[in-house]
Amino acid sequence: MDTPVTGVPAIGVPVAGVPMAGAPAAPAAPIVALRGLAFSHPGDATGRNVLAGLDLELPRGGFTAVVGPSGVGKSTLLRVVAGLIQPSAGEVHLLARPTPDRRPVALVFQDARLMPWRRVAANVAFGLEGLRLDAAERRRRATAALDLVGLGAEANKFPAQLSGGQRQRVGLARALAVAPDLLLMDEPFSALDAITRHTLQDELLRVWRETGASVLFVTHDLDEAAYLADRVVLLAGSPARVAHDITIDVPRPRPRAGLANQVADLRRALEESFIGGAGI
Repeated sequence: MDTPVTGVPAIGVPVAGVPMAGAPAAPAAPIVALRGLAFSHPGDATGRNVLAGLDLELPRGGFTAVVGPSGVGKSTLLRVVAGLIQPSAGEVHLLARPTPDRRPVALVFQDARLMPWRRVAANVAFGLEGLRLDAAERRRRATAALDLVGLGAEANKFPAQLSGGQRQRVGLARALAVAPDLLLMDEPFSALDAITRHTLQDELLRVWRETGASVLFVTHDLDEAAYLADRVVLLAGSPARVAHDITIDVPRPRPRAGLANQVADLRRALEESFIGGAGI
């Protein structure tokens, strides 16, 4: 039976049980369990499934990356988990419940999707609208989220006054402000230059440790997956399924140059999925 999560910490407060730098990850109960998941686009006359027979559990407090060929259904999986689209079959068990002052799931998009007419703080506070929070608490939560991503000094600027990396941080802050149990991220750094991307990867790991949120992170970049995640799930096939589930057993903090074996394993798994016909 699904049970609600209680006692979610305030933004920026470290959580007991979350793996800190260099510490081995302890077994954790799942935050999400997918059972026999299938999805086909409504109105598709062919009835072709994008996903089918997909089973997956995400551990509470864990960092899971999803990789796979373009168009395989990675973003679709995120949107099903987020509740933005309904599965055609199967079950999504989210072991968390909304409360009047927070949301259990937040989604960070590939582009920041900020409202240009709103200042940064108002963009971050957008997700708090509709919750039972007064204006002062919304401001406090937005400020705390901006401080967490290092943009507290930019609160009164408009999005056009920020760099691309800063706008992505605002998108992350907007998601964090609602204090989610599960943070879904759809290739959030793919459009950034290498230096900015590496900086934001490190910032994300710091935020993950400090908040204790579970992360499901979609990427095409195998190096990024190996650097960030505890575990990498490869989707392949048509319809897509979990073709490989690989643990990244490297202590944190991880050296970027020391993950060649893990990246090679991911690349080999991806190539095998194509050779076997699963990637077509």
